Amino acid sequence: MVLDLNLMDIWGVAGILMGFQIASFTWRISREVDVGERDYVTWLPPADLLNLTSMVTLAGGVFVFPVLTVGGLVLAEHSFGLAVILFMGYPFALAGHYDMYNMETPRSYEYFPLQEKIVILLVACLAILYIVGSLAHA
Repeated sequence: MVLDLNLMDIWGVAGILMGFQIASFTWRISREVDVGERDYVTWLPPADLLNLTSMVTLAGGVFVFPVLTVGGLVLAEHSFGLAVILFMGYPFALAGHYDMYNMETPRSYEYFPLQEKIVILLVACLAILYIVGSLAHA
């Protein structure tokens, strides 16, 4: 099945996705601000970097480059797909950051715990497969 999309269709859906990304990132930043106000160390975990990478991919590949007439519709479609993959991995990586996949062990409070590493590795593998597949069909 081939979808007959135009740039305006992608922009509409990408705008909604960007709204979710910004909302989730804003929530995370506000949480870290609260933690910092209690004199604890604050950080931007790799799960949040996954979300930021998705936002940059979406902003650049879907909005900025097509407006600059670089890449056009094909780049927008593939960038949107990649941004979706990265953003869909974000909540799973965030759960891994808090060591939530094993209820038998306490939270490690590490910057980049093993559970988060595993999720980000899986998301990176999916993203690479998507990019290779996109290039093969371009």
